[in-house]
Amino acid sequence: MLNQADKQILINEDFRKLVRVRRRISWSFLIFLLTLYLAFGMMSVFTPEVLARPVIEGGMVPLGIWMGYAILAATFTITLVYVWLANHVFSPLERKVIEAVDR
Repeated sequence: MLNQADKQILINEDFRKLVRVRRRISWSFLIFLLTLYLAFGMMSVFTPEVLARPVIEGGMVPLGIWMGYAILAATFTITLVYVWLANHVFSPLERKVIEAVDR
């Protein structure tokens, strides 16, 4: 059974907004990254010759290496964006919910 504070949190509009925003952002990031990883994996299985081509004519580093680094960079960047959002968007909403319940 929920106590009074829990009930106040669940009916709080800021809490509902926080849950909506956090869920939308986290699922969007997850789908984007899974798509990147899946596309890279499918390319390595079905078109390895594309990944084996050098990026620069006569170069030694193939496209697959650059794509792998790009995926890692995208993962790092998305993590940084999520941390920034958590600190600047989610935390203020959490504080508003806590202040509303404390009153």
